[in-house]
Amino acid sequence: MDTQHHENKELDSSNDLTRHMTLSLSPEQYERLFFQPTSAKGDLAKRLGNPTLLGTMGFLIPFTTTVLCALQWQGAGPASFTGISGTYYFLGGIAMNIAGICEFILGNTYPFAVFVIYGSHWCNLAYTMDPIQGIIASYTAGKVPGADSIPYTSGQGMYNIVMLLISFCFFLGALRTNVPFALAIFCLMPLFGLFAAAEFAIGTAKTAADGAHILFLIKVAGGFGLVTAISGWYLAIQLACASTGVPCPLPAMDLSTKLFRSSEAAAIERGGNAV
Repeated sequence: MDTQHHENKELDSSNDLTRHMTLSLSPEQYERLFFQPTSAKGDLAKRLGNPTLLGTMGFLIPFTTTVLCALQWQGAGPASFTGISGTYYFLGGIAMNIAGICEFILGNTYPFAVFVIYGSHWCNLAYTMDPIQGIIASYTAGKVPGADSIPYTSGQGMYNIVMLLISFCFFLGALRTNVPFALAIFCLMPLFGLFAAAEFAIGTAKTAADGAHILFLIKVAGGFGLVTAISGWYLAIQLACASTGVPCPLPAMDLSTKLFRSSEAAAIERGGNAV
């Protein structure tokens, strides 16, 4: 009898401990951690790590380096992109795709799509520029380098237009996240548009003035990219502090309850109520 009473007491203590350890996150707090206004049904987020910081850092390292090269600082330029293609493979590609898969496991559809799409974009860039693959060299015709040929540059220009459209779709979803993230995605649209214009211009360039115009387009694209990079590092600081409980004075600038109310379809997907 005493043994049963002791076991029941331990069980009650365990239940009390469980109740005290349950945490409730506001939409702003959850969005700060996961780029989602509400959590998915289930408690995986409580038992697994938060992959958002990994995905954000995986994007920022190659992206910021690329932007600085596009801005042509310290003698860098478009030709420098090949020299940093390793970061495209291992940081942009691998880190972001791992983070995306983890977001999928947690039930976070939007960051899952963002990390996997942009992560695969980095893999595509690295694979295309990799000299071992010989893709660019295969377009060489006579004295015209493959990177300057119309068939190659036209294809790359079309690809950048498609990435602009994808960024527009992601921007619409970002309107319920926070201001820095929405701004970062928004500035990717003119960036891809200007890169597309530069690619189309490369194939038809004939004079030094044409070359200067191309470099100008790339530099302006780098300017928009710099805004994205600054916004991204702002988010990275918030995520790093939130993951370890360090007080962060930077405001979250949450939009989850400011613009649009969640639809019933979104509520069903999230396994909860609309917010």
